[in-house]
Amino acid sequence: MLGIAQINFRLPALLIWLLSVAWLPTAYAEWTQTERSLIAWEDSKTIDFIVAGDDDGLAKESLALLQRLVGLGYKVTLGRHPGSPVSALEMRLTVTDGMATLVLNRTRDGITIGAEQRHLAETTAPVSANKSTRLASQPSVGNYVRDRRIDLDRQPLRIVWLNQPNPDILRVALLDATGLSVYDIDNTQVLKPVAEFRPSNPSLSALYLDAGDIDADGHAEIVAVWGENNLSGFDGIDTKLHAWVFAQDKGALRVVSDDLQGYLRINNNAAYLQRRGVNQAFSGAVYKLANNNGRFDAAKTPAFLGLGNIYQQTPIDHASAFSLDDNNRLLYLSGVGASQSAVVSEPYSEALGEIAFPVVYVKREEQEYLLGFAESDRIQEDAIPLARRVLIDGNTAYTQVRGRNTALLEFKAEGEDQLVAIDIRSGQMSEPFSAVGSFILDFTVRRGPDNSRVAILLLNDKADGSGRSSLRIQRYATD
Repeated sequence: MLGIAQINFRLPALLIWLLSVAWLPTAYAEWTQTERSLIAWEDSKTIDFIVAGDDDGLAKESLALLQRLVGLGYKVTLGRHPGSPVSALEMRLTVTDGMATLVLNRTRDGITIGAEQRHLAETTAPVSANKSTRLASQPSVGNYVRDRRIDLDRQPLRIVWLNQPNPDILRVALLDATGLSVYDIDNTQVLKPVAEFRPSNPSLSALYLDAGDIDADGHAEIVAVWGENNLSGFDGIDTKLHAWVFAQDKGALRVVSDDLQGYLRINNNAAYLQRRGVNQAFSGAVYKLANNNGRFDAAKTPAFLGLGNIYQQTPIDHASAFSLDDNNRLLYLSGVGASQSAVVSEPYSEALGEIAFPVVYVKREEQEYLLGFAESDRIQEDAIPLARRVLIDGNTAYTQVRGRNTALLEFKAEGEDQLVAIDIRSGQMSEPFSAVGSFILDFTVRRGPDNSRVAILLLNDKADGSGRSSLRIQRYATD
């Protein structure tokens, strides 16, 4: 029952109204990112709770939020209360026409540290007869043999899952040094080539691959990034980026962008671009890609202000993100994009292990001599590894733990890699998938039948992807 003693009775009429609907089924939507910000808040646990709107769902949503706030240890004041500590928070809930908006502000300066919006589950929004609704295509999972290893004849470094209308077939895209390939996997675990793209330059290295429906037509686009390692005898190695956006078109891959010459990533069905610097692997702001008559290019205004590395930080919404620190620990950031510094949580995990590939080579502005002054002693560039993938699926984030390693002067690798899941609401980490005795180079996870999750692991015998490559499909059931 709601902890009434923890509520400041400044608005008794509102409180009576809220409690009068306590018997109703809760419409509480899991305000995941706001809850994470509340858990990470270290100042006064006093909050002003302000509601507005004329929707029937307001009462039920308000009650559920009050219950959750008290459960998190907050003392709640209904409405604005001038006597609240300057370090307190202000939460505003507005519900109109079935759409709920929740905003969390710092009282002392008004800075927004969390904002979310969603339809209430029990509210049916009116549908205009003049508008069509696009149903999101659902990923397929296929009738596969669980935990079966599928050997590959190439050495890809990246994998993404693509939608396939046949439920008995899995469709994946793989990125290697020679190009981008799309395959179907049937229930006999056989890879069937569907489409491919080969860059004109044969001397590239695979860097990153992502997919999502960025033009809202029901079909996923693909973004791919390669590196061209230019070697100069006097200046060292420097990587030039090549990146394209692809559309799937009747079994073929169609290029729908120029060579954007930067890092690309898709998050929540929107594509983003970041450039390289002269002596920096990552430089400047992250820009959203804009669709101009079926062609994609960088928008003129930055997105995700405050994110300095498009791969090291994974946006959850416009105000929060996951981040990997220099010790390979996963952090939660709130207040991303605000003029003040972001609020950083305690690490979700211990070190997740070092992943050293793939890399981008960056020429040093000032070269260094390691031991002496011989040509072989000169350090001319730095090899900057790209951060591991952090994939968000609903209230869960997935990433990989590098537990496998090759000891110095030994040829045999020991240990296991594993996929882990992080509950965004609680910060708890679990190990739903089995560990594997190979290096996980990349992975993809999707929702399967019977409320399960299906993962496809891209494995290799060597950490740099130069050994025997294979896929492994894993599945686990959720509550």
